[in-house]
Amino acid sequence: MQRSYFVVPAPILFVVVAGAATLLGRLWPLIMPDSEGLFYGGWALIDAGTVFLLWTAWLMFWRKTTLNPYGKPQRLLSEGPFRVSRNPLYIGMLIMYVGGGLLWGNVWFFLLMPLLVAWLQFGIIRHEEQLLRKHFGEDYIEYCRKVRRWL
Repeated sequence: MQRSYFVVPAPILFVVVAGAATLLGRLWPLIMPDSEGLFYGGWALIDAGTVFLLWTAWLMFWRKTTLNPYGKPQRLLSEGPFRVSRNPLYIGMLIMYVGGGLLWGNVWFFLLMPLLVAWLQFGIIRHEEQLLRKHFGEDYIEYCRKVRRWL
């Protein structure tokens, strides 16, 4: 029997975890020392993550494949950011998430990050990998041998 997954879209997952970190930061503040470097470093990471995310999304649109975790992938991408990670969209979002934690100086962002990564890994990526194996078979398995899941 095929297992069915309900996949929370990754942007919603990031908003939920960042919202929880923000709420926890207000209830039980764990604040980093106030530093101009953290502020600018946070913005730099948000900018870098946004560029990486947009590059990945642009490539997916250009190659006419889906961003939808429920959609049928049209082609297996192995160029651009997909040369270094099987999940470049999530890498971009994680870079932005870390940037937000630095920008707001909220330690809760970092304490909740392992939960976020586990949720991504077991709640979204597992589903996507099964879908890609189903659609691309041996080509996807070979791609997995060459490219790491994260970095």
